[in-house]
Amino acid sequence: MADSQGKLRAEGTRRLQSPAASFIVGLCAGLIVAQLGYVAWHAGSSSSSSGSLRTRSLAAASSNSISSTGAANSIDVSLSPLAQVLQEVAPGKEVLVAISNFRLVEGRMLPMWLETVKQAQVSNYVVVALDEQLRDWCKANNFNYFFKPLQISKAQQGTGDNHGISALKFKILEEFLKLGWSVLLSDVDVAVLQNPFEHLYRDHDVEGMSDGFDAPTAYGHGNGIDDPSMGWSRYAQGTTHMHMNSGLFYLRANLYTVNLMRRIAARLEKEKSWDQSVYNEEMFFLSHGDYVAPNVDVRVMDIFQFMNTKILFKVWRHLPKAQQKMPVMVHINYHPDKEARLRAVIDYFLHDDKGALAKFPSGSEPGS
Repeated sequence: MADSQGKLRAEGTRRLQSPAASFIVGLCAGLIVAQLGYVAWHAGSSSSSSGSLRTRSLAAASSNSISSTGAANSIDVSLSPLAQVLQEVAPGKEVLVAISNFRLVEGRMLPMWLETVKQAQVSNYVVVALDEQLRDWCKANNFNYFFKPLQISKAQQGTGDNHGISALKFKILEEFLKLGWSVLLSDVDVAVLQNPFEHLYRDHDVEGMSDGFDAPTAYGHGNGIDDPSMGWSRYAQGTTHMHMNSGLFYLRANLYTVNLMRRIAARLEKEKSWDQSVYNEEMFFLSHGDYVAPNVDVRVMDIFQFMNTKILFKVWRHLPKAQQKMPVMVHINYHPDKEARLRAVIDYFLHDDKGALAKFPSGSEPGS
């Protein structure tokens, strides 16, 4: 009897344990599968060496993408002169854009920009011509262009020609995005040394160049304040980074970037503000009270690939030769002698003139 009862108890225990064991095994297996799936997804979406990430199409990148036929698009593509140009020069739905007037031809900046675009074999580009003179010049020289005559707003008058033109870019880019084209915006004081579309990640709404000059200032770092009057809690921490540059950035065509461009353009039409300050405020100021941020996600471009001239002249040119990798684009943003330095960058990297950079000081003043 004892044996039979013991046997029954043992069998009952095994029956009770069997579902529990199966549940535990199943749970563990599920967790493992989920973890492996997450690791695979994370590697595909975050790894800097992922070729598929850098080249994936816009359609695969975002469920909020704007197609040329989607309901989100308020422009009839079949009636849009810009769409007709883009369908011809950028059928892949990505385009390098420069915005200019004829003064930048006279100052040699736009011709040098176009020289580098051609050398880098970038065919999917367009110059937005703000006046008839530039339209005719582009047409005569067989450059891709779109004629968009716009006047600098009253709020931006007196800020200088460059800043006035720069403030117009956001209104113009909104139209590109609404048509479904992702845009790599470039000021014309930029040397295009490699095809930039081969070096984009395309995993964020905005992917832009930084004015930072090292990893902490470009990518972010912790900072702190000391208020002795608070006693025990005198120290407080925060995070900071330098401005993203408003003269070199990539925008994925989606509802978030359309909204961002619209908000910036609306402010610059009314405020006498620097466009770069407004661009950064709209991207990074947090929602609070009645203010709702545009909620774009942002990636900073590699500072040694998409390079500013503080890095070039203070850091890069003093590195050992083995560490001097060819940049993708160089923006002459830290120095006022733009034409001379842009010419020197082109000569150094594209014409093998290894003395071209040597004559320039690190800063804007001799001996700096």
